[in-house]
Amino acid sequence: MGFYETTYILHPALQEGRLNDIVKTIQKKAEALGAEILYSDNWGRKKLAYLIDKEKYGTYIFLQYKLSESSNLKELSSEFEHNPNVLRYLNIKIDKEDVFETSKKEDDSKPINNVKESTSDNSDKSKEPKNNEDKDSNSEEEK
Repeated sequence: MGFYETTYILHPALQEGRLNDIVKTIQKKAEALGAEILYSDNWGRKKLAYLIDKEKYGTYIFLQYKLSESSNLKELSSEFEHNPNVLRYLNIKIDKEDVFETSKKEDDSKPINNVKESTSDNSDKSKEPKNNEDKDSNSEEEK
């Protein structure tokens, strides 16, 4: 059993509905091959470093999964190669430690009100002098 990540670039002209259908199709194909999807993320439409099929932009999709048999990776690669909407793809074997954690503790999340209060406190502190020398120089200037 190995851990893998795949980054693939889809054609930029795809509408959001069609884009989601293609992503789901690829994920279903991976699951049919015995992959357990651990993390999936749509990075959005980005400018490419160079033209690919005369396209300047592409939609990046990132996928991490656990695959029981590495021989199934070839079939998944053929899915990317035969899909005309996929401009490029890259499969990489990774360590278990490199897998993103999707679950977060509820204790870590703070309400928005608390965040705003803490930032307003910091802004008030920035107006005050940082040390005694600053206070002395400010008092001299006032004289």
